[in-house]
Amino acid sequence: MSAFSDILSKSLPYRTAREDKLKGRLNHCYLVLTEDDDARKELCRMIAKVALCPHGGCGKCPVCEKIDDGAYVALSVTDKEDMTVADVEEIVEDSFFTSFDGDLKAYVVTNMQGMKVQAQNKFLKTLEEPSDGVVFILGATSPGAVLDTILSRCKKLPFEGFGTEELRSVLEEEVPTDVGGQESGLSRGDIINRAAVCAFGSCTRARALAADGEFARLFSVVADVLAKMTSTKKLDEQLARLAPDKNNIGKLLDMTETVLTLLLGTAEADGAAFGVLNELKGAFSTAALVNSIGLVTEAKKMAERNCNPLSVADELFMGILEVKYLCRR
Repeated sequence: MSAFSDILSKSLPYRTAREDKLKGRLNHCYLVLTEDDDARKELCRMIAKVALCPHGGCGKCPVCEKIDDGAYVALSVTDKEDMTVADVEEIVEDSFFTSFDGDLKAYVVTNMQGMKVQAQNKFLKTLEEPSDGVVFILGATSPGAVLDTILSRCKKLPFEGFGTEELRSVLEEEVPTDVGGQESGLSRGDIINRAAVCAFGSCTRARALAADGEFARLFSVVADVLAKMTSTKKLDEQLARLAPDKNNIGKLLDMTETVLTLLLGTAEADGAAFGVLNELKGAFSTAALVNSIGLVTEAKKMAERNCNPLSVADELFMGILEVKYLCRR
């Protein structure tokens, strides 16, 4: 079993579903809740395996073997991000037919947040009057993404996220050995460590950061700029350093928010991994950090409205310098 699956097998959502199966009280519908796309999809699949396996997901029986091979006809999985009424009708119609491989059929829908209201309403009647021998395993980013009428008919399984050490173990297993070196200025271990800390509990984000060759460089640049922009004159000098990154405004804003959030929350615990953060610890008060993160949120809205990325970046960092001064310790 991979480190990723092993960690999820110890999570509360998985253990809850498995206990229900082994005690003979399997619910007709489970809803896995997390913004972590990778965790949500994998948990949904793992819980479907628990439901279908006579032994609660043993990994060894013929049912588990067929599921692992993608050949179990009583399991239907969809990862579509924008399911339509027609897609739901297909699931509803199929759920009325008896399984060929056993007494139980499972339907996995991992992106309920992308299902239109009309489609969710179509799905509702099936959840209200489920066919015998059918279990639904649904996934969504949050409860607010699902109709209340559907929420009330599901057993909700929130996933709280991964710990930093857990993310490190996943990345240690997955990140290629040739990552890092002179080009990035960091070792493979440094990149794994930074990605794990900056992911804020999301394996999807940790994997994306570790695979992004620009991540380590941009993190260091943004943190250094925030540390050195102590006056209007010095701000101009520091903004010039960000010039190559301003056109990729989404990534620049995300990394700025990451650095500020680390300072607000976990920088003290993980500061040893980020020497550049140590220079910033005394530069921002808590109030300045909170207000600066709010400015990043506003900058993201401006970027979404297709405002000039150069102007968005300049206005953001000028605003951060101002709140840094106004919210002095």
